[in-house]
Amino acid sequence: MNTIKLFLLVLMSGVLFHCSPKTMGGLSEEEYDAWKQKKKELTPENYKALVEENDSLSEENIQFSEKETYLNQVIERKDNEIDRLTSQLSKMNSEGSKQNTVSDAPDPWDKGVVFRVQLAAFDDFDLRELTENGSDLKIIDQDGYIKYVLGQFRDYEMADKFKKKLRKIGVNEAWIVPYKDGKRVPLKEVLTEVVN
Repeated sequence: MNTIKLFLLVLMSGVLFHCSPKTMGGLSEEEYDAWKQKKKELTPENYKALVEENDSLSEENIQFSEKETYLNQVIERKDNEIDRLTSQLSKMNSEGSKQNTVSDAPDPWDKGVVFRVQLAAFDDFDLRELTENGSDLKIIDQDGYIKYVLGQFRDYEMADKFKKKLRKIGVNEAWIVPYKDGKRVPLKEVLTEVVN
């Protein structure tokens, strides 16, 4: 019985050491020996530098992953915007001439002085879908910003009251922006015109 156990042990040892050209980590014996020698030559300073470089690369990898996630979100928002605009264009095309007659009518708010309250200006946040149902919210792409303007007032004091109410509820960036004949103008240019 002991002879059989000894024979099996010798046989298994021979199979493990002679049949496989690989050792630990999937390296051949020559590769293993070469890396073992390099490890012996490695100083603590070199090892520290390797560990620090690995940590730095790991951190950089995390930052790239976060940036990739952000860019994927931007792409998704842009894709949604494209879908919304495509849908809007299809609606407009299906309405045909009926849409043209409605859009040809002049907007009474494009004549004279008009005060609007600008809520915010963002370069990467888009609320355009809120204006699809004819809301009083206007969205203006200008100077690299997407500007959101709410309300139309002929009277400066009414616009100012609305601005103050918005600030009271936490819209701290709200301010009054005047328009004359449909174009934005400086406040001091039209303030004397409407106050007198």
